[in-house]
Amino acid sequence: MKRLIPIFAAFFITACEGEKSLEKVLPSTPDDLILHSEEFKKEIIEVTDGVHMAVGFALANSMMIEGEGANIIIDTTGSVETAREVKNLFDEINSNPVAAIIFTHNHGDHIYGASVFAEGSNPDIYAHSTTQKYISRVIGMLRPIIGARSSRMFGNVLPKEEVENNGIGPFLEIGRDGRTTGLMNPTVVFDDKLSVEVAGVKIELYHAPGETNDQLLVWLPEKKTLFPGDNFYKTFPNLYTIRGTPYRDLAGWVDSLDLMRLLGPEYLVPSHTRPLSGKKLINDELTIYRDGIQFVHDQTIRLMNKGFTPDKIAEQMILPKKLANSPFLKEFYGSPEWSAKNVFTGYLGWFDGNPSSLKPLKKSTEANNIINLSGSWDNLFNKADEALKNKEFQWTLQLTDYLLEIKPNNKKAVLLRKYALEGLGEMQSNPNARYYYLSSAKELDPDYEPNDILKPTLEVINKYPIEAMLDNLKVSVIPEKALGKEITLLFRFTDTKKVFSLQLRNAILEIQPYEVLNADVELITTEVALKSVFAGLKSLPVALATGSISTEGETMKLITFFGTMTE
Repeated sequence: MKRLIPIFAAFFITACEGEKSLEKVLPSTPDDLILHSEEFKKEIIEVTDGVHMAVGFALANSMMIEGEGANIIIDTTGSVETAREVKNLFDEINSNPVAAIIFTHNHGDHIYGASVFAEGSNPDIYAHSTTQKYISRVIGMLRPIIGARSSRMFGNVLPKEEVENNGIGPFLEIGRDGRTTGLMNPTVVFDDKLSVEVAGVKIELYHAPGETNDQLLVWLPEKKTLFPGDNFYKTFPNLYTIRGTPYRDLAGWVDSLDLMRLLGPEYLVPSHTRPLSGKKLINDELTIYRDGIQFVHDQTIRLMNKGFTPDKIAEQMILPKKLANSPFLKEFYGSPEWSAKNVFTGYLGWFDGNPSSLKPLKKSTEANNIINLSGSWDNLFNKADEALKNKEFQWTLQLTDYLLEIKPNNKKAVLLRKYALEGLGEMQSNPNARYYYLSSAKELDPDYEPNDILKPTLEVINKYPIEAMLDNLKVSVIPEKALGKEITLLFRFTDTKKVFSLQLRNAILEIQPYEVLNADVELITTEVALKSVFAGLKSLPVALATGSISTEGETMKLITFFGTMTE
């Protein structure tokens, strides 16, 4: 052992002497983003015999597979109107009824056109067993924040002419131009793998976690055609999305890409960007793609183990030149830097390891301290104004954090922040970053009107589980309004015969799927009627006045109960 140590040390020193520095590839520019729009030329592509793809019509592609006397649809775009346009073109190719619809995952841009493709048919809806849960999560409990951040990221509050493309598609149609949604819930689900034959077409479905935990691959063994969903497209993937998402498991994503390579497809038909053909080309690009993801994962872990914080890791996350130069890893959607922070949080959580992060000063205290260091609020404003004139947009933006923390309505500081956001946005070639900055600037306009891109229609609400809607009530309780109030409700649904008890105490709402005795008030209604109230389509007083909701007991306590959830 004594002899091995110096030998190993000598080897290590020699290896270090041969190290090469990672060369950072020049970043893309807004002009490159314009060129990227060629990826979304609007057309129907016949990928191979009987397999057709609609690209450029929506953020997500839709695919049709011709079977014997019936067709199969993979992904349905994100709105009724877009789906209608695509379906009409598919019908010109083959107007047979739709026997099956396959959701590659839960994202709205893939599923909200389903009702159109199902018209005149009674198709099975195939999805992973967890897809319904994730659909409910996005349009339910987290709808306000996911909707707001998605609207910024996709630029839905900006004029259409200011949105060049969204990196993985021309634009997000959800919430644009009054477009509506046509959701259908899965009817056939599976956990790991499902082999079926639909209209004479043999189909294999594989659970393949990646961009989402419920992601699946669709494999047509007889046609050697693979549909990877959102696990592969022509841009660096969203290993983390700034609109917010559960942790995306990079190691699992790599495994899913390895499964794709193992299948040996001759045609690759992604749900975003254009198809690929040729076994070698596809294998080469899948290899580059999985290597890019693995690099970010492995190097983040390496730097974590050396004690680096997320910000320091992000600063060092430079892809090797061969990876960075690949057209399939250009940063028109995701970012290695954002992804590294996501890996850190996924493995270690929010604490970066720096003891000063454990119990930091309140933001207002920190802001006051910074202002005192600069001499006065006006002095700090002048520094921020000078930084803006020098086009130091990021520094300007960070200084306005302090200025607006102390004077949140100061018009000069708000305007300074707006200019900094616009300056940052115009520099970005990554659409997610570009539109998030520009949309945030737009929100500072006095006449800004929010755009709720996830606002559900009555049709969607009726398909939304009542259990999930009741869960939304738990996270709506305002402690200051609920303290000291103890109320027990009973919800009885005449259409589904379901019963729920709700107990408000200590600013906590407990909900159980059974009846309790001695409730303060019993609410008797249908699920549809109460869902309309929860979704804001009808007010509670109107529902009570018209009789769609009736009560027994202390009705005022029902009003008090809902009053604890009103800002």
